[in-house]
Amino acid sequence: MRRIIHVGVSGGVLAALLVLLPFAASAHERRAIADDHYQVVIGFIEEPAFAGEKNGLVLRVSEISQATPLAGEEAEGAPVEGLEATLQAEVIFGDQSMELPLSPAFAEPGAYESFFFPMEPGDYTFRIFGTIDDTEIDESFTSSPEGFDSIQSREPLEFPKPAA
Repeated sequence: MRRIIHVGVSGGVLAALLVLLPFAASAHERRAIADDHYQVVIGFIEEPAFAGEKNGLVLRVSEISQATPLAGEEAEGAPVEGLEATLQAEVIFGDQSMELPLSPAFAEPGAYESFFFPMEPGDYTFRIFGTIDDTEIDESFTSSPEGFDSIQSREPLEFPKPAA
């Protein structure tokens, strides 16, 4: 009896994962910059990200330690604070762009965020530029299946449907 219950629960969990998989958030994009001196992690604050919903940029910056990570592990380092004064950000969609003022994220050293409402489904680009400890930075990150989530239409998930 226990085996039947275990198989049933396992099957239910697997079915739920398969249903939710298309809506699962992609990992934020992680990139070493400035000759591998810094690591940035960037993406939308909320993933999956939907058109018309409050969202925004989340950016984490750390100084990569000189220690070599073990195979399969990420390099770790100290969070870089105070970048709201030296870095700028913008979001780009098609031929439009908008400045995104960076603010430190609450209780997360080295993390910054900026809110906006993405209004169209599709790929968005975040551009980060300025300086980190006197090092010039100008990097662009575009949402995609290989990076972080693109903005999705929320229509398939809306309920109840509007009257025709």
